[in-house]
Amino acid sequence: MNSTTPAQRLLEAYDIAPANHAAELENGKAAMLRWAGSNGRYTVHDLEAILQGHGETLWAWADDCEAHGFHNVYSAEAVLTWLGY
Repeated sequence: MNSTTPAQRLLEAYDIAPANHAAELENGKAAMLRWAGSNGRYTVHDLEAILQGHGETLWAWADDCEAHGFHNVYSAEAVLTWLGY
């Protein structure tokens, strides 16, 4: 499998069978969305933990946001999409 996103690389690292990837991504996204506050945003500490867990940094995420004119760095939906969920 040629992994292209941090989420896909994480599934591969945990040796999840490719046939289960779609369900794992869906379930993982749902769980991480519940982790966000009622406003759909993460705290900086939560954001750092999620990014680090995927082998990414807050700086890489912030740089991508800046490059694309996206100002809501703490958006749960946006960061999970960026990670490949």
